[in-house]
Amino acid sequence: MIRVLIDECLPKQLKRWLAEIDTDLEIQTIKDAGWEGMKNGVLLRAANGKFDVLVTADKNMHHQQNFVGLDISVLVYPTNRAKTVKLGVSALALSLKKIKPGQKTVMDMSLVQDWNHSVLEDVVEKNGVTHHVFRP
Repeated sequence: MIRVLIDECLPKQLKRWLAEIDTDLEIQTIKDAGWEGMKNGVLLRAANGKFDVLVTADKNMHHQQNFVGLDISVLVYPTNRAKTVKLGVSALALSLKKIKPGQKTVMDMSLVQDWNHSVLEDVVEKNGVTHHVFRP
């Protein structure tokens, strides 16, 4: 069971969409956890040990925050637009299965036209950040 925390910058429906396709996830939103409005550094420390992965659309979080001593992983989703987020839920579920503890990961969907039909083709490490590269 992977414990997933969904950042408040993502659509609240993501919790339901993700639960519909992957029952092996324990999912909460920032609101569910009672951490609305919490700054990122404080949020990461509060979530560490309680969650395995924080899913966010904040592309700078993994560069701006100090992850020393943290086991929680951060997975950066490439958009926060609800319609597009919904299309990429299957890809997100694939990334969640591949992520390792304490890993800073970015989903790269730049070559995918139809997010409904994408395949996790490669996992690439660049400057301490893992990139999950999706292809059509």
